[in-house]
Amino acid sequence: MILSDRDIAARLDDGDLVVEPLDDPELQIQPASVDLRLGREFLEFQRTNIPCIHPQSEDEAEDYVSETVVPEGEEFVLHPGDFVLGTTIERVEIPPDLIAHVEGRSSLGRLAIVVHASLPYDEEVFLWTPDDGFGFYEIGAIVENERPARAVAFDPETLRVSTHRVTNYLTNPTKRIYRIRLDSGREVHVTKDHNLFTLDDHGGVTRIPSEEAEGQFVMVPDTLPTSPAETEHLDLLDLLDPAETTLYASDGIGAVDWSAVPQGSQRHYSEQNSAPMTAISRSETPEQVEVAFKQSDTKLPRQLPLGREFGWALGFYIAEGSARRKQLQVANTDDDYLDRFAAFFEQYGTSLSWHETDRITKLTVCSALWSKIFRTTAGSGSEKTIPDRAFDWPEEVLSGLLAGLLDGDGNRREVRDTLYTANPELADRAAYLGTRLGLLTSVYSRERENHIPMSDVTWTGEMWAVDFRADAYNCGQYVPVPSELLRTLREAAGMRMSDAADAMGYASKSSISNVENEEYGTIKRETLERFRDAYAQEGVDTTRLDQILDGGVRFEKVVDVEQTDRVEPTYDLEVQPNGETIENFLGGRGGVFLSNTAGLCDPGYQGQITLELSNLGAAPVSLAPGMRISQLTFTELSSPAERPYGTERGSKYQDQSGPQASRIGGDREFGGDQ
Repeated sequence: MILSDRDIAARLDDGDLVVEPLDDPELQIQPASVDLRLGREFLEFQRTNIPCIHPQSEDEAEDYVSETVVPEGEEFVLHPGDFVLGTTIERVEIPPDLIAHVEGRSSLGRLAIVVHASLPYDEEVFLWTPDDGFGFYEIGAIVENERPARAVAFDPETLRVSTHRVTNYLTNPTKRIYRIRLDSGREVHVTKDHNLFTLDDHGGVTRIPSEEAEGQFVMVPDTLPTSPAETEHLDLLDLLDPAETTLYASDGIGAVDWSAVPQGSQRHYSEQNSAPMTAISRSETPEQVEVAFKQSDTKLPRQLPLGREFGWALGFYIAEGSARRKQLQVANTDDDYLDRFAAFFEQYGTSLSWHETDRITKLTVCSALWSKIFRTTAGSGSEKTIPDRAFDWPEEVLSGLLAGLLDGDGNRREVRDTLYTANPELADRAAYLGTRLGLLTSVYSRERENHIPMSDVTWTGEMWAVDFRADAYNCGQYVPVPSELLRTLREAAGMRMSDAADAMGYASKSSISNVENEEYGTIKRETLERFRDAYAQEGVDTTRLDQILDGGVRFEKVVDVEQTDRVEPTYDLEVQPNGETIENFLGGRGGVFLSNTAGLCDPGYQGQITLELSNLGAAPVSLAPGMRISQLTFTELSSPAERPYGTERGSKYQDQSGPQASRIGGDREFGGDQ
């Protein structure tokens, strides 16, 4: 429960919650938060020639920052792209039954002060969980259940996309929801102060508040990682109802509990080397058994092999098929597709039925077992879609799945392939599938009239289209210009602008100066490759350009930021495994990288609060000590913390005064005892 102004005032009066000095309670206590003021001390991060900062080295960390104290009556100027640590005037004491969240005031959104990635409850994020593998999960449900998970995220240092452990689950205050749409059709719902990612002039990762993102190029995945637990088989015991299923094993069925099975049925099962699935515990069931529906002769291996043809058949069913309890049916005018679909089931001895008309040929798979497998895996009717579990399958299977979708209800062209569907969920999943396969994807919809040959009817409604491209043809080919990085590399190569132009095959040095002087906000990937190759040939280290071009992300333009009529609680995931500053996760339709930099004050914390201050705008911002800079909200825990933050735990930031730089060197993974 988030505390209201009445609750906050009562806790302050009781004295177990402390915010002092609270000079103007009427002004500072908001409906569900307390405004905190900016102090006079700042820690500035210096430009350095050190190749990297080693967290375990206290000397390096100290050399990297310098302290500034603003004289009385003066201001601190935060320049574009700069990052500093500030502090609050107020000292806080958080009781063991509360956790406090630090948020930037919305009127100071340009500063991006500890801004949260806040999403509405039903916004989907793409996560991997130990129980179910990859899948699409509502962020609110993940947070409420604190479900262990790994987020798909990029490493800001390398831009490599992989999975990283979710380290905290946050419920944030009620806020207005905005819809962010990219030119590829990717879309996400967030708060207006939520950050997206782009590049700064030095090629580093920087954040853009959503309300200022229109027209900017932001990060999306170029591909998705393979599953931490990739599977090459489909375990049919996960899909079938035990009450309907019989297990067969010629070399012994294992330990069977016959107590609930009538004696007459026991003899029948024994003669068939079988047993009802309900009579064998899952842990005792052999891997090599066969499964069948009761009173049916159709048997399949428990571990059904996953190959390209299985993927193709499932994709063709999703796009073109229908299912009843005892059959699957597909129809098409292309007999080659139907022959391929039939061949997959024939290898298992499945009965098939064909019906041909003047317009179309229908193929029926006469099997309740196969119908159950396909319906449970991919759904039925208008709700058929790519299953979550597919993202744990090998690439060969996924390639077949996409091919089956396109052969069933798509259009193949020389430049791009397009899938058509009336199901928006299928369009979203297909876009993720294309990204997983390294294809450039875009999603769009429009009202359309569509003739369905199988039933000879005309359907009118919203039709979704998903485009897949194998190269950067008018899609995903632009990169924000890292102008200072390119200038630095040219100077390191000892080249004048005219020398660089000659090396890259340009007629004039203006081609170089226009890029370095940011005449354009973005640059084509192929142009950036020219810069990289020219400087690498001179022996310059172009690692950062390699990472930008090939690390695992690309950039798309934000075309619309729209305020919705939704005002509701918001949710956040923290992704900081082992102290790493990953701080992002993948979510929304089609997949957009979402920032998470939530500031927390743990139960038991005492001291001033260090603020992370960044200027993401284009002009310097003047910060006056004493101004209200951030808000503190309080959430009541279900029970007080047994081991709250404090001296008994050796907590390294307890009783801090003024801004404090990182003390991550005290963490156990770096030789400390925290």
